[in-house]
Amino acid sequence: MSVVALLNAERIKLSTTRSTLWIAAAVAAVSVVLAAAQGALAHPLSTLEPGRTAIGVTVFGIPVLMVLASMTMTSEYRSGMIRTTFIAAPNRTLVLLAKAAVVSVFSAIYAGVLAVCSVAVARATAPASAAAGLAVGSPEVLRLAAAVAVYAALAAVLGVGVGALLRAAPGAVAVLLLWPLVVETILANLPDVGPRIGPYLPFENIFVFTEVPWLYPVYDMPWGPVGSLIYFAALVVVVYDAAITVVNLRDA
Repeated sequence: MSVVALLNAERIKLSTTRSTLWIAAAVAAVSVVLAAAQGALAHPLSTLEPGRTAIGVTVFGIPVLMVLASMTMTSEYRSGMIRTTFIAAPNRTLVLLAKAAVVSVFSAIYAGVLAVCSVAVARATAPASAAAGLAVGSPEVLRLAAAVAVYAALAAVLGVGVGALLRAAPGAVAVLLLWPLVVETILANLPDVGPRIGPYLPFENIFVFTEVPWLYPVYDMPWGPVGSLIYFAALVVVVYDAAITVVNLRDA
């Protein structure tokens, strides 16, 4: 099977799976509702920052898209379809690359668009004075959309890697949701532990890059935003490379 045919097959699988539609709709709903709430609750005498309007898509939406990415692996293992996939395309590395490419492009575009939509919704619901910095075409908003898109693309690759390593959907979902939303948040806020390990938490670093505020304390990072992106990307590469190695070594 050629690379183009393999990419097209993965695109069809993703676009024709009912769960993709429901997950995408849920991510959009959470993003828009939280953006509207940020705008409505903004203080009239303060300026609402673009990053704060994108909390919905960045903090909650992208982890759910990671789960969707993991399902491209776990659902095939659950149904046994993975054997058919590997028979049609014996190069297992190429299969994982195709899955990651398709789902990362989808996640990047979708999350980037939702980031812009979140800014627009917050601007519409916020007091005029608070919405002064929320012009959709401003450099700050475009930078936010690009950063969120990059984060979503990397997170999707991470999701495919975790799905390939664990095979089972419950385990993958637990890891991909608890890791950024619970484990890192707790560790970062522990009085004695947080200051020492906080700057090295992967999702803390990617939030530094996106400039979206969350429940992480402010640390003196050993590198700037670009360094934080590289740090997170390096983790993704390690997990994804481990997944490729394991998939090639064990039986389908």
